[in-house]
Amino acid sequence: MRRVWILSIIVSLLVTPWLVSSVGAQANFYEGKTVTVLIGAKSGSLAIAAQIVAHHLGKYLPGKPAVIVQYMPGAAHLLATNNVFNIAKPDGLTILAANPNVAIAQLSKVEQVRFDVRKFLWIGSSGPDGVALSIRSDLPYKTFDELKKADRELVAGTTGPGSNAHDFPLLLKEFAGLKLKLVSGYPANSDVLLAVERKEVDSWSALATTIKLAADRGVVRPLVRGRVATPGFENLPVDEDLATSALGKSLMSIKAIPGAIGRAFATAPGTPADRVAMLREAFAKALSDPELLAEGKKAKIVFSFISDEQVQKDFNALMNQTPETLREMGKYIKAEG
Repeated sequence: MRRVWILSIIVSLLVTPWLVSSVGAQANFYEGKTVTVLIGAKSGSLAIAAQIVAHHLGKYLPGKPAVIVQYMPGAAHLLATNNVFNIAKPDGLTILAANPNVAIAQLSKVEQVRFDVRKFLWIGSSGPDGVALSIRSDLPYKTFDELKKADRELVAGTTGPGSNAHDFPLLLKEFAGLKLKLVSGYPANSDVLLAVERKEVDSWSALATTIKLAADRGVVRPLVRGRVATPGFENLPVDEDLATSALGKSLMSIKAIPGAIGRAFATAPGTPADRVAMLREAFAKALSDPELLAEGKKAKIVFSFISDEQVQKDFNALMNQTPETLREMGKYIKAEG
């Protein structure tokens, strides 16, 4: 018995330094490293918010790594989302600044989807964001009712199915009576906005914060919003209230969930749990940083922390649709590749 006791002490003495070294190595993992925040947009409120988070995240991570933003626009954020899910190393050094509407693309079985939003390791969200439809400010329509009574079909520029730019005006066309012709294929929202400024298209839908930035410059006039009220847009009519059928209201309700999720951040499946925990803790601390909040105020973006648990819960709820709902949804939100 005494011999066993002595052997256990010897083993403990041998293992303890290794454990201490291992823990120390994990704690210092980020020291001298660079964390990349990857986003599928090159402009707009999502990109600006990601930049602001990146400015402050590193100082709350052990070792204070550099944090940079990399842009990978294409296919309504699907390119960037696929990259983090399938290509980026799951080492905690690549973070996806997600557009939660990619979940709609997944629900719609868009051919380019190579991910499952339920399997990402969500870090949290920097705040909810609404959706809005806008028109060129030089057009004569001042209200939704006037727009609905337009004597011609307006051209709405979009990025692709699953995006706010595409699905929001599509549902308003199908279930609220707007006369719209959707022209998709623009690489990013900034390209649609440029088309608006060139008068190539008449209408543009996007995150409400993004629309507001353009509206403040006098480029567009917002006329309709989604359920989530972005400051300044509270008095706009809500799409669900304008729906002329129960189906339309139901589909618009599904589209409202990504707005509640907001500007979500994630790492790839398989990222070590301790690094995910570090990222979540650092993210929560960064979102309460007075300097970050001041930078957000200057950029006209409201930041508010949403936990990883809530983000995961909302994505799970969004993906938990009945086959009947998905069949009806598939008739209106097309799965284009």
